[in-house]
Amino acid sequence: MSDEVKVPVDGPVPEWAMRYNASDYPPHAVTGDAVALALDTAGAPCTLRALLVERGGVPYHGLDAWPGGFMEWNADHDTRQAAIRELREETGVEAPEFVEALGSYSRNGRDPRQFAGYRDQATGEWIARGARVTTAAYLMLTRDPHGVSAPAGADDAARAHWADVYDYLPWEDLRDEGRLARLRRVVEALDGWAHTAPDGVERVRELFGLREWNEERTPERWALLMEAGLVPEARRDRWGTVQARAEDALFGREMAFDHRQILADALGRVRGKIKYTPAALMALTGPEATLDELQAACEAIAGRPLHRSNFRRAVAPAEHGKSRAPRIVARTGTRRPRQGRGPGVAPELYRFLPEAMRARLDTSIRFPWLHLAPDDSA
Repeated sequence: MSDEVKVPVDGPVPEWAMRYNASDYPPHAVTGDAVALALDTAGAPCTLRALLVERGGVPYHGLDAWPGGFMEWNADHDTRQAAIRELREETGVEAPEFVEALGSYSRNGRDPRQFAGYRDQATGEWIARGARVTTAAYLMLTRDPHGVSAPAGADDAARAHWADVYDYLPWEDLRDEGRLARLRRVVEALDGWAHTAPDGVERVRELFGLREWNEERTPERWALLMEAGLVPEARRDRWGTVQARAEDALFGREMAFDHRQILADALGRVRGKIKYTPAALMALTGPEATLDELQAACEAIAGRPLHRSNFRRAVAPAEHGKSRAPRIVARTGTRRPRQGRGPGVAPELYRFLPEAMRARLDTSIRFPWLHLAPDDSA
């Protein structure tokens, strides 16, 4: 703690307050992390990106992490305010309108600074000086990363940058055959572990099998890879160091602390929210988009392809038709100017309906996903 907290002492002070001493209990610290995601529509295919900082200090020097830091004892009202402040200080990016609590992370040893200390030269006694660190992560959804101010690192962040989410969770993107082939390699790597773990074969088939694929179960797939010891984070010692393996490259880029778990949780959350909270999708696409742009956005978030004509009926069914699908967008009567002078009709713009923004959909959108594999695949 930096400065002593100034507390008014006018009036009687309860007896318990004068007896209580925080040093009688194990030390704890609290941080706030900003999990900011945006869609990059500049290239093809559309890409879901995360705003990350490269750590300039220890532990985990050089690894990517979420912008975040310790609560300021006097200044921060809560962890949400701490996360927003750290986002601004470490990246130069202001918090977007869509912010919600993602989760609290308190696993023992998640931050190696918990074990900091020194050995007394006179007595040989270990003097502990660390504190167990709990973080509160906040999901923040914003617009195209090319439309925000350029991030500039600060504090213990060497630099800030937008990165492809699937560089860290590559098995979660199944939009083409090359990515599907990578998933199959991950499943092959799990095979040896699966045949020795309780219900291992069934769990791998349930979570990683293409016929049973559920895009929202991202956190469970990450937990299984951790249990199997296939990702570097599963093999770290208490100081956060790990012996690298050649096969680690198959499983994406390592992140500091437990921040890949936080990313997996965030991705699973967003994949679910676009089905029943149109405000979450609009936060990433903006209030107006063509139907092709909306489809590309949903595919980038879910990591799987959609049936084009059925997608259009799912998000913008005919006003007087018999469809039970919830309408979340409607025609604007205007068109997106075409890039270049090639043939074709300029695509029509659709706007998110105000009534769809204000509440959770009673009936979630049933996205028409394309099959990921033939019926006889595992």
